[in-house]
Amino acid sequence: MKPMSSNQAREAGCTDHIAVLDRFYDAEMRYVAAGGAPRGAGFDEMAACFHPEAVMRQGPSAPFPGEWKGIQEVERFFAVLSETWVSAEGLTVRYFAGDDGVAVSMRVHLTSRATGRTVDSHLAQFITFDGGLIRDFTVFYLDPVRLREACGLPGVRSSLP
Repeated sequence: MKPMSSNQAREAGCTDHIAVLDRFYDAEMRYVAAGGAPRGAGFDEMAACFHPEAVMRQGPSAPFPGEWKGIQEVERFFAVLSETWVSAEGLTVRYFAGDDGVAVSMRVHLTSRATGRTVDSHLAQFITFDGGLIRDFTVFYLDPVRLREACGLPGVRSSLP
């Protein structure tokens, strides 16, 4: 599968999924910039991109680990995300589109709310859709230890037995 920009993905006929992701990413950046729910930012614009039974997954070494199921839990995840980062910017976004999902490679610039430290990092997202809405959203970070350090969080423990 060849990587695509959002324009290339649209030209290849992946318009529906890419359009949802573009709306979602734009809404996410505004939500974080506004300070999230604790500072009065609305979640409706992002919620409109998610299936009612959506699942958001972050690995155990991420600054905000867990699995959030359903719109209310996904909203809670984004409240935690906005408490972690004062700003989040997707610098380079590449889509790898399939029939019912999209893999995304993204370079991000993040600023920690707790420490003010910034970090440039890479992440991968695997997103599936149901009825034109995001159903499953799983994120992997290239360097979660660096993200945790930027946030002033303690070291990472292995989840292995």
